[in-house]
Amino acid sequence: MKFKKFASLALSTVMAVSMLAGCGETAADTTGGQAQSGTKTETTTTTSTDTTGGDTAAAPAAASHDETYTVDFYNVAANFQGIQSGWYGKILKDKFNLEMNIIAPQVAGDGQTLYQTRCAAGALGDLIILDNADAQECIETGLVHDLTDVIESYPNLAKYMSQIKQFNSMMGDGTKIYAIPLEMNNNGPTAYKQLHVYSYPRMGWDMYKEAGSPDLKNLDDLLACLKDIQTAHPKNDKGDPAYAISLWKDWDSQYMECVAQLTKWYGQEVNGSVLIGTDHSIAPLTDKNGAYYKMLKFFYQANQMGLVDPDSATQDWNSMVSKMQDKRVYLYWYSWQYGFWNTPQKGNEGTNYIEIPVADTNLYQTSDTYYGDGRVLCVGSQVSDENFARLMEFLDWYASPEGVQIQHGGTEGLIYTVENGKYTLTEDGLNRFSAEVAVPEDMGGGNWNDGNNQINQWIVASCDINPDTGEPYATDMWSTTIEMNQTTTTKEWTEKFGAADDVEYLTKNNMMTVVPSINMALAIDTTDISLIRKQCGDIIKDASWRMVFAKDDADFEAQWDDMTSQLEGLGWADLTAFDTEKYQPMLDARKAAQ
Repeated sequence: MKFKKFASLALSTVMAVSMLAGCGETAADTTGGQAQSGTKTETTTTTSTDTTGGDTAAAPAAASHDETYTVDFYNVAANFQGIQSGWYGKILKDKFNLEMNIIAPQVAGDGQTLYQTRCAAGALGDLIILDNADAQECIETGLVHDLTDVIESYPNLAKYMSQIKQFNSMMGDGTKIYAIPLEMNNNGPTAYKQLHVYSYPRMGWDMYKEAGSPDLKNLDDLLACLKDIQTAHPKNDKGDPAYAISLWKDWDSQYMECVAQLTKWYGQEVNGSVLIGTDHSIAPLTDKNGAYYKMLKFFYQANQMGLVDPDSATQDWNSMVSKMQDKRVYLYWYSWQYGFWNTPQKGNEGTNYIEIPVADTNLYQTSDTYYGDGRVLCVGSQVSDENFARLMEFLDWYASPEGVQIQHGGTEGLIYTVENGKYTLTEDGLNRFSAEVAVPEDMGGGNWNDGNNQINQWIVASCDINPDTGEPYATDMWSTTIEMNQTTTTKEWTEKFGAADDVEYLTKNNMMTVVPSINMALAIDTTDISLIRKQCGDIIKDASWRMVFAKDDADFEAQWDDMTSQLEGLGWADLTAFDTEKYQPMLDARKAAQ
């Protein structure tokens, strides 16, 4: 499909977003009374209604469970490859007589070759999770099943038909439904209802206090604080080496992912070869005034100070998890990393990790993913009619309150209890990510984390409201959990920083800009651009890792200059021009949604 067609379709999205943003009700304020910077909550939409047509909707096709169905699930989000086992595997087997055989390109090694090989064979998977652009390509080559005539007969999927139809208007010829966006919610397109921002500096409260609770003006102050912490604690309580910063490379795509996530601290997000700013600007990733250079140099300076784990260049994410659980890493930056350490008990001991403001930051924070997160779930076109009915039955359950609660909250009894309609985490529930929680044999056995849902992406985001409770699915957003988490750590943090949480603090101090989360199909790389992107990506990743471990400032600068010179010789200008044009429709849609 040519780019002009995408641009035309994207403009229709701009119009649709504009209409949605102009006629909705006010979103609930979750920022402690402070208006959110960069977004207008008065323009959010009302919750979508069920569009199945009421009594006139066709009944879903009957699905037979007589035979065990091993589902080949091609999944770009998965960190695991093989058959889903443990407690979640048992639920799928007992409920649907399904086994999920997860095929994970980022685990397999050469993911691009795996993708091309399976596409050439005409069967990418029975179920498929792809980035938007790859999904568009698979639709055009006939690898994806048409869902148009059946999807609205599945009531849980139908709750999100507004978003599903809007997204699919940009796929294929725009008249059919092939893809289900992931991480949707019905809170409205500009709402941000999380308790914490996604990426920001986080440290153990006890260690921060031990370092003198310094006010951090900039990254130099952050590094100085981390240096004090690591000097005082070169090892954890078990005697293992510990470091301020630990990195991993198995999440790298076209750039060094750990650097890309930190660019958000300074108002830019990496998209392909370009940096997109909170002010809707677009600049090449190689802009020396941009946040990629700034945060790459931050890691380099940290290494010069002895603060970077020497295992960083060789370890994977699973190694990182073990280190976080053993408190061998002193700086977090993802909000969900809290789950690997924080508990109410540790909070009352003062050892929980918590956000530490850095005064010169201007956080790039996207709103909750009302339209989806840039990935989609599809059914393979080669599946039989019988198996298609079984897959659709599963997907509808996956979007149901029961299915979503299991995905985001685990299993009743072991992970949480229910009393008077209130969900409350058990001790095992509080510790499920930070410790080994044994699962009873009748629930699947083994360790809870090992048996967790390895699909690793959901149709419905955790911030959506569970109709059974009136609260979000996310366990940290349950009223009972919020109450439990009012610990010594949070109370002392509030006393020092004068805010209930980091969202309120950053908003009140104009240190965060919320940009509407827009999910749309954008231009697919041409053959030439695809080759340039691959070659440039390899150069950027290799050079970025070498620059972190550069011997001195001169070496760092020389390697940066060498990287940019190599990129220019590979067609970098063509790639950045392509991406600038590619992402402009998304920026136009964001402006319309504000």
